[in-house]
Amino acid sequence: MPAINVITPILGRRYYHIFNRGNNGLQVFFSEENYKYFMRLFRQFIYPCVDLLAYSLMSNHFHFLIKCRDSIPFEKDGILTDESLIGKQISNQFRKFFITYSMAINNQEKRTGSLFSKNFKRLEIEDDDYLRYVAFYIHYNPQRHGYAEDFRKYTYSSWNAYSSEKATLLNRQLLIELFGRYDELMEYHKYYHEEKELITLE
Repeated sequence: MPAINVITPILGRRYYHIFNRGNNGLQVFFSEENYKYFMRLFRQFIYPCVDLLAYSLMSNHFHFLIKCRDSIPFEKDGILTDESLIGKQISNQFRKFFITYSMAINNQEKRTGSLFSKNFKRLEIEDDDYLRYVAFYIHYNPQRHGYAEDFRKYTYSSWNAYSSEKATLLNRQLLIELFGRYDELMEYHKYYHEEKELITLE
């Protein structure tokens, strides 16, 4: 495995792997516009509260790698800085995010009932090595599940934003710093992609 020259521990910085799938494994994205709408809602409900490091969206499930911010907006003019209250508020924002998207898709598809599995998964990450692996795992997920022959060419993930200077929701610099340098981030993904040393995280 490539050496990573990062010495700053992440313990206590509240990184999370967020993921969920369609209810009973059913489809949640039906068109290109659905993927775009999902990310617009992420910008509206979640982005003010977190740094986004990686994501991938597939037809029946999604993954996010986020870092909770130290202070977040609350109600009209308030600011939250208490860690426990921040956690509750972010969970509430995710609930609004998923409900809003579900209502739109149910209307679009003329369906009723839950779109997503009951509770979205949130795994706190307290280890540098595991955090870096989760970033790779999220980017590789479309290839792992057969949505792309090469994850680097998949449209609905954050990978291509790391080889671009275009505006993005991602905090690119934060993820690059967690690998030490940009070329180490690239080499890490290349190594695991070629070696297929996968760990199942779901």
